[in-house]
Amino acid sequence: MAGPGQIPGRYNIVIEGEYDTFDHQIPVREFIECLENDDVPDKVSVVGLGEAFEDTDQSAELARAMDHRANDLEYQSPTVQFVVEGSFHRRGKSFDLRYAEELYPLQEIFGPQLERKGDGDWLVAPF
Repeated sequence: MAGPGQIPGRYNIVIEGEYDTFDHQIPVREFIECLENDDVPDKVSVVGLGEAFEDTDQSAELARAMDHRANDLEYQSPTVQFVVEGSFHRRGKSFDLRYAEELYPLQEIFGPQLERKGDGDWLVAPF
C-alpha cells in the first residue's frame, strides 16, 4: 500500500519535511530530461519547483514536457513526488505555492485537477 504523499500514477506535491520522500531525488531540469527521454524512474522525488517557477522559461518547459508525456506516464504509473519548500494556499478552485514571498499558481504546471490530501500539506494531480 502506498504511503502518504506516495500515490502511484499521480503527481504528489508535498511540503518538504512533512512526508517521507524517496532517496532518489532529482532537480526539475533533470526531471524534464527524464520526461523527454521517456525514462522516468519508478519512484522519484523532484526538487526545486519553487526555483523553476522563478524561471518562467523553465516552468513553461516543465508544463509542456509533463503534458506531452501524460499518456505514457498513465500507462507506466510511476510514483512521482514534487517536494516543495513553502506552503500551499487555496485560491478559488485551485492552489498556489507560496515560495520566497511570492505566490505561484500550481495549475500552470499541474492543470486544474489538483486535489488536497492529508492535512493540507499534500496535493495530488493526475498525469
